[in-house]
Amino acid sequence: MAESSKKVLEKKGQGEYEFTAYGEFLSYFHAHIDIFKRLLKAKKMDPAKVDEVAKQIKSYMTGNIKKTDQFFEHLPQFATILGVSKEEVSAYLNSNFIEVLSKVQEKLKSQELEKLENAPAPTYTSISEEIVERLQVTHPKDFVFAQKGILMVLENPLTGEIIEPQGLMAASAKAALAMPAGTDSEKEPVSLTEALAVANAPPTPVAKKQSLIPEKDKSILQEIVETFGENLTGELLEVKIGPEVTETPHVESSSSASSTKSNEEYEIEDLEFDDSTESEKGSGSSTSGTDDHDDFSDDLGIEYEEEVPKPPAVDLNLVRLGNYSVKEFMDLVQTITTYQTKGDQVGYQNWLRSLSEFDKAVVSLRTQVLKEQKNEMVDWNSLFQMTSSKSELKPDVLKGIVKKIKNYQIVKLTLDRMIQEFKKGSPEFMQIVKMAWPHIQKSFYEVPNYPQVQNLLRGILSRVNGEAHKKEFSKIFTMALNFIQSKFQV
Repeated sequence: MAESSKKVLEKKGQGEYEFTAYGEFLSYFHAHIDIFKRLLKAKKMDPAKVDEVAKQIKSYMTGNIKKTDQFFEHLPQFATILGVSKEEVSAYLNSNFIEVLSKVQEKLKSQELEKLENAPAPTYTSISEEIVERLQVTHPKDFVFAQKGILMVLENPLTGEIIEPQGLMAASAKAALAMPAGTDSEKEPVSLTEALAVANAPPTPVAKKQSLIPEKDKSILQEIVETFGENLTGELLEVKIGPEVTETPHVESSSSASSTKSNEEYEIEDLEFDDSTESEKGSGSSTSGTDDHDDFSDDLGIEYEEEVPKPPAVDLNLVRLGNYSVKEFMDLVQTITTYQTKGDQVGYQNWLRSLSEFDKAVVSLRTQVLKEQKNEMVDWNSLFQMTSSKSELKPDVLKGIVKKIKNYQIVKLTLDRMIQEFKKGSPEFMQIVKMAWPHIQKSFYEVPNYPQVQNLLRGILSRVNGEAHKKEFSKIFTMALNFIQSKFQV
């Protein structure tokens, strides 16, 4: 055929379609992406951000996961990209995987069945191509057809290996080679070639029964008479030594010479074996073929060639840094504040141990940022080197974390000041603030995307009744945005 892609479904003997190994891998791939999207949406992440993280997850899985059983091994990397602890990702997968996988497989199966029903009839360039495509059977390399008695077999002349016929040919051969039932001690032939050898073997000589009474030995004359009685004429036998005079003495030598010549003319031909290098290449190619059978990465939209160098490894922590948002920082600060308020030191330590290396670094570096804001000296270079030596976080990532902490601290400080300004309003105004506050927070979580922040704030203002209240909100929003833009480091 002109084009052949890996099959997602294959038809079984009962006429039912089942997933191939590639189809099962494909369903696992999409099930994980779907579950990760659900997890991010449950965290109330912005839809555009969800799609961006999903693309990063898909790109990572395409480049690093080759088999179905490898998804579980990459949970720590998934957690890093998602910005969620490994335990939370594992728990969410365990509770949702079966349900999502069944839905994905059901949808994938219906899609593939629809493709099969609507697929155009395949075209072939030759009858042999159609036979190979439909039967999925090819002639073994280095084998030739050979006749072994009544059997037609495939034989490798280099190694002597034989592949016996199967199916109807095997059944007819077994019927032709049916052996009479032997004694209990006789073993049934394990193959057709053995059965053929048994059938063509000379009959086993029947051993004479031994008698307890020894037979009387015959005389030599009696044996001669019994054996050569018909040839005996009664004439005198003359014993001659050597050839007669009339005979040429060189006859025997010529016959012996001819036999010697025939022996000399017979030569043992060397068997032609492939070079060891070629056999090594052949074995190497077959090995790579079996390894590529479970490798489905080339069918996910990306073509791989041996000559193309592999893309550089992705620094997952750098990806995590780029995705780290204001909301994640605010949630982390809120968690720390809750433990501090309760005085739950044990709970705080357990929570800290459950965090990823990236989040632990955020907690630690935030403490140093707060110290610096209190005019205490902080040796950032030494701190970066020490932290980098004890973790997989590079100094550039740590510097980026500190920059984001300082920026997000400005957003947090702005929100705290806004609350103080709102409290100066009337009780009626404060009632509106309480209803709008979650939406106000969500708007400022989009910093530094200021056009998006302004659009969200305009949406809030459009729902406020009363011009006086709208002016108050507008004034506070403008002050807050101006303050953040003056302090925020891009």
